[in-house]
Amino acid sequence: MNKYSALFKPGSIGTMQLENRLIMAPLGTILIDSEGGVTDNLIDYYRPRAAGGVGLIIAQCSSPNMEAKALYSLGIYDDKFVPGLKQLFQAIHKEGTKVAIQLMHPGLLIVAGGLVAPDVLVKVPSITSWMTGDLPYTEVSEADIEGYVEDYAEASRRAKEAGADAVELHACHGCLVGGFMSPLMNLRTDQYGGSEENRMRFPRRIVERIKEKLGKDFPVIVRISAGDDVPGGVTIEEAMRQAVMLEEAGADAFHVSAGLEYLTGLNIPCYTYTGAPILPMAEKIKSAVRVPVIAVGKISPELAEQIIGEGRVDFVAMGRPLLADPELPNKLREGRRDEVRWCLHCNNCVSLKLPLSCTVNPFLYRERLSMPPPIQSPKKVLIIGGGLAGMQAAVLIAQRGHNVSLYEKSNELGGQWNIAAAVPGKECFADFTNILKRSLDKANVQVALGANVTKEQVLAMKPDAVVVATGAVPLGLDIPGISNKNVVQSNDVFTGKAEVKGRAAVIGARFNAIEVAILLAEQGKQVSIVSRGKLGGRKGPENTFVFKTLSRRLLELGIPTYLNTPVLEIADGSVVIEWGGEIVFLPADTVILAVGAQSDNLLAKELKGLVPEVYSIGDCVKPRDAAAATFDAARIAEKI
Repeated sequence: MNKYSALFKPGSIGTMQLENRLIMAPLGTILIDSEGGVTDNLIDYYRPRAAGGVGLIIAQCSSPNMEAKALYSLGIYDDKFVPGLKQLFQAIHKEGTKVAIQLMHPGLLIVAGGLVAPDVLVKVPSITSWMTGDLPYTEVSEADIEGYVEDYAEASRRAKEAGADAVELHACHGCLVGGFMSPLMNLRTDQYGGSEENRMRFPRRIVERIKEKLGKDFPVIVRISAGDDVPGGVTIEEAMRQAVMLEEAGADAFHVSAGLEYLTGLNIPCYTYTGAPILPMAEKIKSAVRVPVIAVGKISPELAEQIIGEGRVDFVAMGRPLLADPELPNKLREGRRDEVRWCLHCNNCVSLKLPLSCTVNPFLYRERLSMPPPIQSPKKVLIIGGGLAGMQAAVLIAQRGHNVSLYEKSNELGGQWNIAAAVPGKECFADFTNILKRSLDKANVQVALGANVTKEQVLAMKPDAVVVATGAVPLGLDIPGISNKNVVQSNDVFTGKAEVKGRAAVIGARFNAIEVAILLAEQGKQVSIVSRGKLGGRKGPENTFVFKTLSRRLLELGIPTYLNTPVLEIADGSVVIEWGGEIVFLPADTVILAVGAQSDNLLAKELKGLVPEVYSIGDCVKPRDAAAATFDAARIAEKI
């Protein structure tokens, strides 16, 4: 008997029949063309996820009018987009999967994405005191709203003509429609503001107009915020009443999320969130309405099976897990759970840098290249370094048919990723190490541990190609006292190699520094953060969702931060800093360094010109995140 029998039981949303209870949540991509049209790459992205076994794909957000156009939005504001959408929907249908498309005017979300074009107005329900910066904030008029209502109906008409089985109205996270529903964002005094009923008038009218235009049988899903996760915003009690109003307007299902995107990280919960943080709110929405409820946000297959089997929700949506492994549903259905590449909720896939990638799936957005072609003439390939980059490269190169050996100087594979997995909340990171280990065995890669390979040893083995993945080592500081016994590295704190005694000062302000400060504060220790830069790093954080979550925790724990503050010396019992133009002795019995890392690329330099092919990947090129390391590995695997 399948242990996930409830997950793979048929279900329905309105008149739409679904083969199972798993749904792909809408996720923005940059695989569209300059106008928002469908591309071959976008179809390639959705096809394996449709084939992977979900019952429904909710395609990424689309712009119901030209004004709502954003870098990550499909176009649906003109009939010219219908042929491309039809091609996309047909590709999804061909795999036996139903498809909906999300309709969204981003409103203030366009600011959260950092994607405001020079000629784009930022449309909002009301201009509030916290909408800062020199941006073109513009309050929408009642005439605007009249036009928007019809725009959403026309966009739905195009979706239906293109072959969509349903549409989803995005009404959460602080988008324009969701902003009207939030008392924090909607300060209007006209018929669209003030009372709950008035604030719901805009989304109600959209749902009603779609039903009027397309008929009651065409399903309309509403993605709703069960709470804004900030003081003064929507509460779960109000969200329950909002859901009832939208059900009365004709909503066929509710996709329950939470959080204002530019103020909280709850809408895309990262590794710091335990369990399924939005689920309890989804269950309360379920208790208030009669139509199906879709839960989302870090819900494991086992929990999904339980809550659907018990009727606590009707469907479970997955976004990032299907980026990590498009075949996740089929693997569960077929009893291959141990083959799943589990999402780590590291949120590298939603960072602000390009190219976007997934830590555990280096072929995200490059689906056509997901299996490099087999080679005709096998080469002898050495991989030096057994961290993520080295292991991933070894697996992919061996799968192509090369003879691969991997050498790791320590007695354990994983490298610095093992340190990451030691951080509280990141324990699941070890899942990726484990699946790579199994993949190495399956690909017949010869692994040697405790092997600190030298240039001479490499040359003696006469390889055709060498991939150097020797990683990086923690940085120090060139200041007096840096060698004192009370100075330790954050990595050693996480792994238990270093004991923190008394008052602590963390030097650094990147995520690693914030995480170690939080760890110590939660242990009851007095801890401060000191950095010559700003919180999140010198250039600011690349991953704003994780940053919002970590910085909120700093505030909750009351951890003092001394930013833009040079450290002059580490003295006995204190850190000497220059703070506000004054010299201050900050009490510290233990000083923790978390100032970054430097590449260990000596072997690569020594081998250059002595071996036919030498490649460097991962942190030994430049210290970066894990997604960059595995992306490097896939890129090199295609070359050899």
